Amino acid sequence: MKKTIIALFMMLFFITAVYSKDTVKFTSPNGLPALSVVKMINDNKEISGKKIEYKLEKISESLVMNFFKKESDIGIVPSNLAGQLYNKNLNYKIIGTVGWGSFYVISRENLEDIKDLKGKEIYTIGKGLTPDIMLQTILEENGINPTKDLKINYLSGGNELAPLYLAGKVNIAMVSEPVLSKIMSKDNKTKINFNMNDEWKKIFKNNTGFPQSTLIATEELVEEDPEFVSKFITELKNSIEFIYSENSDKEKYIAESKITIDISILNEVIKRANIKFVPANDSKEVYKLYFEKIEKTNSKAIGGKIPDEKIFMSK
Repeated sequence: MKKTIIALFMMLFFITAVYSKDTVKFTSPNGLPALSVVKMINDNKEISGKKIEYKLEKISESLVMNFFKKESDIGIVPSNLAGQLYNKNLNYKIIGTVGWGSFYVISRENLEDIKDLKGKEIYTIGKGLTPDIMLQTILEENGINPTKDLKINYLSGGNELAPLYLAGKVNIAMVSEPVLSKIMSKDNKTKINFNMNDEWKKIFKNNTGFPQSTLIATEELVEEDPEFVSKFITELKNSIEFIYSENSDKEKYIAESKITIDISILNEVIKRANIKFVPANDSKEVYKLYFEKIEKTNSKAIGGKIPDEKIFMSK
């Protein structure tokens, strides 16, 4: 009798744990990736009968810890972090790409070919991470040795790099949006020399470039509530479409969502943000190439090895 009661209790616990979760927690970096969900934050407090708690993290370390602790059910992360989470058996699946490369090489010089960077000094961010690996890969594919043929200096972030560039202490920089538009709004002599996503497309002959930010969700959510995931994707696409529309509510929505993007440069930021949702099944080869390049340069950035096919949501 005692064993029967324990068995029934365990069964009830399992059913409750699996099916009674009526709140889904979503987390994204506060900044460019958050633009993709700005309409959802304001309009979609509930999807498929589940309440959604939206959280925007300003500090990258806090974002990483959030997902390492499995505090979120679904969210947007840097694409290399998706690999780390999977390789650490935290059971997050790649649902699709949200943001493609938004890095640009800028200067006050006339640089017409990537090979013109040979012998130069360039400043960027994210040593050993996506910006750095993407830059080094493009240089190598153009016959430039990143350690011998030019000097790469690394800063902690765009907010540190922008003031140095504007003060004339940096001549060539690789920056992402919204830092790019902030710089260009203050310095009309600055030129965009290279769209690095276009350079990646040119080298590897694909139509999308490299995946910069990725939508992930827990395996439990994907398997137990595919309807929610499907409807979330639909609303995400609608939100992205809203951002690229002429709707006058965009600025109000961004302000109310507390996304840290300067409204005065919003249109320029969006123009170069490269936000577009592509489902996992349509971007597997893009991720495989991306993971291969990271594994070659800094395997720790993806958790030590190239993730296998099971990292992708299969439905």
